[in-house]
Amino acid sequence: MIACDLCGANNPVNVLESPGLDGPLVRCSQCSLYYVASRRSQLTFGSGSAADVADRVRRANQGFQNLGLEEEHRLSLLNARWRLDLIRKYCGSGRLLEVGCARGDFLQVAKNFYDVQGVEPNPELAQSARKVAAVHQDVVETLPMNEFDIAASFHVIEHVDSPARFVRAMAQRVKAGGWLVLETPNIDSVPFKTMRSRWRQFIPEHYYFFDPHTITQLLESAGLKVERIRNVGKYASMGLILNRLSRYTAAARPIEYLCRTLHLSRLTFRVNPMDIMLVVATKWPDSDERR
Repeated sequence: MIACDLCGANNPVNVLESPGLDGPLVRCSQCSLYYVASRRSQLTFGSGSAADVADRVRRANQGFQNLGLEEEHRLSLLNARWRLDLIRKYCGSGRLLEVGCARGDFLQVAKNFYDVQGVEPNPELAQSARKVAAVHQDVVETLPMNEFDIAASFHVIEHVDSPARFVRAMAQRVKAGGWLVLETPNIDSVPFKTMRSRWRQFIPEHYYFFDPHTITQLLESAGLKVERIRNVGKYASMGLILNRLSRYTAAARPIEYLCRTLHLSRLTFRVNPMDIMLVVATKWPDSDERR
């Protein structure tokens, strides 16, 4: 059993087994952090060579039929613009770092307002993102730059070897008074309580699951003050929803085919499944000295 990354306790309580996870889900008996207690496939970034981990993640998901790259890119840009509009309410200009920038969709829209840089451990994704901005191909802990006004990361913290180390590294690269923005699944949600082991957020490369209380603890331990936590939705298309449903039931596949035939796959709307939270925090002026 792996010790809790948040408080260090080593006596977790078993919660459930899920076919989607890389090991049993447990809850820390002291701080209540949910995490995968043992790792069969070692898919966490920060635990070894980024290229090796990326290859293992790719193989772990080879059974999934993914949405077309063009459609993924279209929806990703819509979601990037929504996130950018929210971030600009807190800080409208300056230097912005995105950790886990994938192919660079958020950087593409953010560079109209900020001096942007990315971090991406996956070699293939980093190569694509370099067409948009400068990208450090590795984990954030090895990034030599700092003094960013904003550090943002969307759906990355649940993938890393140590969320505590990950958040500290992000905080160290933000200037005093700067901002940190995280988006991650919220396990204190109706979808988890209803679906349990079949929750859609249970996939092989997800290892840590936060709620508002544990994410606040984590950020405060890194010298950050949480300003806001809110449930957020996303832009989705009929094609995306049916593609994801097909991972659970074969009945979705003929409907997906029918939507393509009728040219309804790109029908787009905003949905809020109520199991994703976006967290905005600011760095205390003296946090580096205090830590």
